[in-house]
Amino acid sequence: MSVALQLCVFTVGDDELVVDLMRVLEILVPPQLTALPRSSPVLEGVVNLRGTIVPVVDVRRQLGAPVGEGHRVRLMVCKVGARQVGLLVDSVSQVLRVDSTQLKPAPVSVGSAPHVLGVCTAGDRLRLMLDVKALLGAAA
Repeated sequence: MSVALQLCVFTVGDDELVVDLMRVLEILVPPQLTALPRSSPVLEGVVNLRGTIVPVVDVRRQLGAPVGEGHRVRLMVCKVGARQVGLLVDSVSQVLRVDSTQLKPAPVSVGSAPHVLGVCTAGDRLRLMLDVKALLGAAA
């Protein structure tokens, strides 16, 4: 039996990626970040969002995409259990409604990338589905 899902489509570099829309709390222009000395290179810093301190992960660095000025123009705030994490991405473009049969497991060669849950085959493009929890874990 298939289930209808909603995915948030965003870009990092030339790649379109997706996360489960149920994880996305809000999408913002990134506020001023506070750097954390001696933290993981993918942890850009933290932000104070209405009294909640949120770690911010640089998705470009996490995915090995070239890092340049002006690319990270959106902060996608996601929930991971009781915690929140901010993902710096280039843009957020749409909400995609898909059938669960359009999600396929990650290929074996992608197995070395623990932050990839699978591949979304909706439309004429393949989009990697990211595991927000794994992205946060890599930044710890």
